[in-house]
Amino acid sequence: MKKRLLVVIMYSFVLFSIAAQSTKDYTIFLNIVKKELKEIHIQNYEEHFNEQYFIIKEKNDYFDVDTEVGLTNLYNICVQNDKSQWESIIKDHFSQVKNGRAEEKEILPKLEKIETGKEYLRIRLYPIDYKKQISKSSITDCSMDDYIGVVVIDFPSAVKALSNEYVKKWSISEKEILKIAKENTLKNNTEKFEVYKISDTFSVSIMLSNTNIFITSSIYDLNKKYKDLSEYGAFVAIPNRYGIILKNINKETLNNDIIQLIGLVNYMYQQGPGSITDAIYWFDGKQFYKVIHNTSKGMIKLPDKLVQKLK
Repeated sequence: MKKRLLVVIMYSFVLFSIAAQSTKDYTIFLNIVKKELKEIHIQNYEEHFNEQYFIIKEKNDYFDVDTEVGLTNLYNICVQNDKSQWESIIKDHFSQVKNGRAEEKEILPKLEKIETGKEYLRIRLYPIDYKKQISKSSITDCSMDDYIGVVVIDFPSAVKALSNEYVKKWSISEKEILKIAKENTLKNNTEKFEVYKISDTFSVSIMLSNTNIFITSSIYDLNKKYKDLSEYGAFVAIPNRYGIILKNINKETLNNDIIQLIGLVNYMYQQGPGSITDAIYWFDGKQFYKVIHNTSKGMIKLPDKLVQKLK
């Protein structure tokens, strides 16, 4: 998907309201998935299709036994494309999964030693819902309430959470592993913020990519990635895996800006794929403070420190 087209899709909320994904579309999607699973000889699985996942119950070339295979992101990708492309998108998805398994066999031996394994470490952001699922067995950064940073192994075709068994294997701390993963990721994230005009009265700066799944991790180095912060700081959001939204605070247009920003962030979060959080933060150049908002109640509460700064 071209970057320009991606931007059009994400910002079409300016012209159109959000349409609910239909049950009919999901049924069509599921039928194609089931057909593909049959073709690749995955037949023994436990269905949880209403919750958009299934559980593998038999060894195969694609997944380990008891793996929960999520379908939400794949479905979101499909609905953003013409139905005529769904079959090839789903086929390519499972093909990449298989390629990833082959790459694991080649790369995993290198992870036996930190000296040869550290180059494959990255940190990726996930929704806070992942915390229960992986925090006990993985190495994570849980410093924020709305998303979680997970240390992953960066295979050419896929990523996989790094097991915390490597803490003992490598004889280094989780903190050191997190540091290596962050440094590797930030070094490779070369994308820059660009300004996008959303409407006649509203524009935002966005660091955007539809290929780099680690781009949102640049939030860890925002003071270096964005050097034009206003005297009042900026509102920041990471609604999905495509990028980081930043809106410099202008005292004169603040009310209009925050309302439009909430709409944009909510749209991008709902659309996905790879939704992370609909939270909005105030960044003062050093720290992040959450902006409390409830659209249905028309309530917005700015951080106390920002309120004092604006007086």
